[in-house]
Parts: sequence; C-alpha cells; structure tokens
Amino acid sequence: YGGIYREVWLEYTHSVFVRNMQLKTLQAENDTRRVNADVYIDNAQGVKGDFMLRFELAGRDGVTAVHEQPVRLSGVAEEKFTVLFDAGDVALWSLNQPNLYTLAVKLVGGDGPVDEYTARFGFRNARFTPDGFYLNGERIKLCGLNRHQSYPYVGYAMPGSAQRRDAEILKRELGVNLVRTSHYPQSKHFLDRCDELGLLVFEEIPGWQHIGEGDWKQNAVRSVEEMVAA
Repeated sequence: YGGIYREVWLEYTHSVFVRNMQLKTLQAENDTRRVNADVYIDNAQGVKGDFMLRFELAGRDGVTAVHEQPVRLSGVAEEKFTVLFDAGDVALWSLNQPNLYTLAVKLVGGDGPVDEYTARFGFRNARFTPDGFYLNGERIKLCGLNRHQSYPYVGYAMPGSAQRRDAEILKRELGVNLVRTSHYPQSKHFLDRCDELGLLVFEEIPGWQHIGEGDWKQNAVRSVEEMVAA
C-alpha cells in the first residue's frame, strides 16, 4: 500500500500563481445564493503590485455570474484573499438532481492573465439536528455503506475508471444515498463521481483505532487539513 499509486504530474507556473481555492456557499436573507471564495496565492519570489482576480461561475446552462476583485500583493510568500459575490440564478445540489457548477478564477496582471484555477462544487444546505439530517431543508433518512479503495492483488493502484465505477455501483445498484470512506484521502475520481451522481460522502479522518496525545493530535489535525485541501 505504500509509494505512489495515483497519477503524478508536473505543473509549470508563473512566478505568481493560484495555489488553491476554498469555496463556501451562503444563502442570503432573500434566498439568493452567494459564493465565498478564499483564494491562496503562491508568491515565492516576493512580487509586489496590483493584480485582479476575475471570477466566472458556470453551470450546465451557461455562465451565471462574473465578478472582478482588485488585489494588491505585498510580497509575502503566501497570501490569502477572501472574495464574496452573488452566484446568480443557480439550482441546488440534491440527491436526485446533483447540479454542479464550475468556478474559474483568473489572476490578471498589467500584462494580462497570469494564472487560472478552477473548482467544481454544488450549492446545498446540509445540517444535522436532534431529529435527523436535513438537506436543503428536507429531512433525509441516511442509508449507506462503508467503502475501501483497495482491490485484490493491486491494492490502491487502480485507475480512475475503477474508482468511478465503485460510486456507480453504490448509487445505482446498491441504492444507498451516503458512503463512508475509510480511513485515508480517497481518490479524487471517486469523490468527483459521487458529486455527479448525487451521493453524499462522509470522509473519515486518516488513521484507525488509536487516540493519542500531543504529537498524535497535531499529526491528526495536519492530516485532516491536507486531506481537505488536496
């Protein structure tokens, strides 16, 4: 189970580029949907100056929102910019209608675009209460199974097609609406297919059957952070 068992790639970037983007979806008082984007800029060479973050949100039926936000790089190696904007006319993600949207952000300098980063997500409200789980205000009875990404003879080293097929079996053949993953960062192919099919995912913390102190807790927090950010 050790070693490199997934795809590996090399990215060639500008000296300033978008390293990651974390998205949260918000619901305003008038029921309009908003996007809260934390954009992480890698600036190892200490570039200073004015740039523009240009956002474009698009779904199956086309572009729903465009937003521009001026930012100023101070020269530190890593900077985070938080941007909030209206999403426009978007549809919610649900078990039967898993509507997904792609948000593209371009980092634009004085000479034009410098870098582009995209992320795909859905608009939904999920919450647990004493009387059950609610998705978009509707009480849902959760019915799920546990899933490992291990295969006979080859361990974890299976291609994206096999990972996606597991999600399809869970949703279409076994009829579950939630999958619990164990106990490590799952294949992105599997998680993306769950989003596309309308399958909820409870992704387990890395580790199994041990709770320790000090170093163990710090390592657990770091592992969760890396799993979420990957």
